[in-house]
Formats: sequence, structure tokens, C-alpha cells
Amino acid sequence: MSHYNIPEHTYPRPRVVASKCLEFASVRYNGSVVNCPTVRALIPFVDFITVCPEVEIGLGVPRETIRIVLEDGKKRLIQPKTEKDLTEDMDKFTDKFLEDLPDVDGFIFKSGSPTIGIKKIRIYSASDKGFVIDHGSGFFADKIVQKYAEYPLEEDDRLRNNIIRHHFLTKLFAFADIRNVKESGSFEKLERFYKYNRYLFRLYNRDLAVKLDQLLENKSSLGFDRIITEYEKLIPQVFCRSPGSNQFADIANEIFLSVASSLNDAENEYLTCVIKKYVDNRLAYDALLEILKLYVMRFSDSKEEYSRLFFPYPEELKNESEPDRDRDFWANFPI
Repeated sequence: MSHYNIPEHTYPRPRVVASKCLEFASVRYNGSVVNCPTVRALIPFVDFITVCPEVEIGLGVPRETIRIVLEDGKKRLIQPKTEKDLTEDMDKFTDKFLEDLPDVDGFIFKSGSPTIGIKKIRIYSASDKGFVIDHGSGFFADKIVQKYAEYPLEEDDRLRNNIIRHHFLTKLFAFADIRNVKESGSFEKLERFYKYNRYLFRLYNRDLAVKLDQLLENKSSLGFDRIITEYEKLIPQVFCRSPGSNQFADIANEIFLSVASSLNDAENEYLTCVIKKYVDNRLAYDALLEILKLYVMRFSDSKEEYSRLFFPYPEELKNESEPDRDRDFWANFPI
């Protein structure tokens, strides 16, 4: 298969642990199900493992709220109205869940949850009428974060941000890719994985991309097991943070240089101006990428190397670029 004439590296099906209340079941404390556009979009492309820690330890739906309380320097999980201490039950369930969890590629959790929220969860001074003294991860999520800190880990509210969502999906499908390569035990698949991700890796971290390349250059002496072990260490480092505008500009200029000899003077001037518009924040990265894609399709002799840069995850998962494009902004303010 190919996108236009850029060969496609077949997308794997990532395994993702998700809060059960996100689109799957009405298990929130108030008996509701939470709308999460990213989870809903991913359902055809992902194998989900869903969990609601509070239901799993026997709390009903609906249920009284719970909170994290700091007592004698230790965090406890308390249900204020019933005065139940749920700490041990939650710890036991979490440990068993982690023990039974197969190899996975990412996590999507419910923001604000005292059990499964990842960031800025309130920690109180007392179970009743206490005040907020700190913030952290939820009781269940905290052990996930400790064990899977380098994995794609996000919350539903943060995934409403297009930049965070794009980075999460890019990282998620790369993690699924390397897991599939490891399971295959195939040098051919490993080389294909690197080739199709080459420019994506260079966008994220040029130095580590060179290390990944060098490992494959020494495949005869290192062997598959040694190389895949090193790849598993390096890939999370490659994707540890989203690239900034300078990295986008660098990869754009690299692509420009790779095709410049095939362009006429007007096209060279045009691409120079386009990249400068991006650097000056007068052109979006998506638009820049679409323009570069055209020139790669026309002139590049190694189109496979750009595959994941231009198509890091299935096109169907891309958000609308202008969700309010046809809205009548003048309806209430006639001229």
C-alpha cells in the first residue's frame, strides 16, 4: 500500500489501557460515561484494555466520592462520607492488575480522578473538611506512572489539545511498531521499521537517530537480540518530548536540500520562502509538511524514509483542521 506514491509501513494495532468510563461504560462516581473524542476515534484501530479501579475494588455505581489524604506522612485513599479506608484494597488490586497486564503500548486515563488520574490530583490534609496541601497522581495511576514512565501516558482532557494529541498518537504507534518487531524476531522487519521511521526519528532526536542507524550497520556482529534490546531503550528516549519549532525547521531544510538539485530557480525560491514563513510563525507546520510532501513525491529517490514523518498514524485519526470552518460568526453581529 502507499499514500500517493510514498510507501506505507503497515500500521500495527496498539494495545492501550484506558479508563473504562471513557466511552466504554457508565462507571463514573455519578453513574455517567465520559465523552472522549480521542478514545472514540481510536476504537477501530486499537485493542483496548479497560479498567475502573474503584468498581474493581467493590465500590458501586453511583458511589460516594473518594479522596487522597495525607496522614502521618503517608497517602491514604479515603471515602469521607462512609469513613472507609480503601488504601489496602486499591494497592492489592493495582499490584494484581500490573502483574497480569500483557505487553502494552500506552495509556489513556481520566483526568481529575483520585485513582486513575495522572496529573495534578488533589491531596488533602484530612478526609473531612480538609484542605488541599499537595498534588500528585491517582492511587492506581501512580504505580502505572512509576513502571511505565517512558510510555505514551495521557489523560482525556489533555488529549483535547491538538499538539499533545498528535505527539501521543505518534509515540503510541511507534511503540506498537517496535513491540511487533521484537515479537517477530526478524531482522528484515527491524530494518524496515527503521527505514520507514528514519526522518521521523531525525525530527524528534537527530543524535539518537544516528545511534539507531549505527546499530543496524553493525547487525552482523551484534545480532538481533542485542540490537532490539538497545532499540527498546532508545526509542522511548527519542520520543521523550514533542519536537519544537526549531526541530521542525531543521527537518524541513534537510528535506529541501535533498530535493533542491531537482528544482528550478522559482521552486527553490518558493520553498525558501515557505520555510521562512514557518520559522516566522506565519505558516502552520501541517501546511509546511503538505508542501514538502509534494516535492518528496516528485523528486526523492528514497521515499520510504519519509513514510512515518508524513503519516505517523492512520490518516483517519487526524483531527479536523478547522472544526468551526462553516460557522456563521456574523449571525449575532449583523453589519
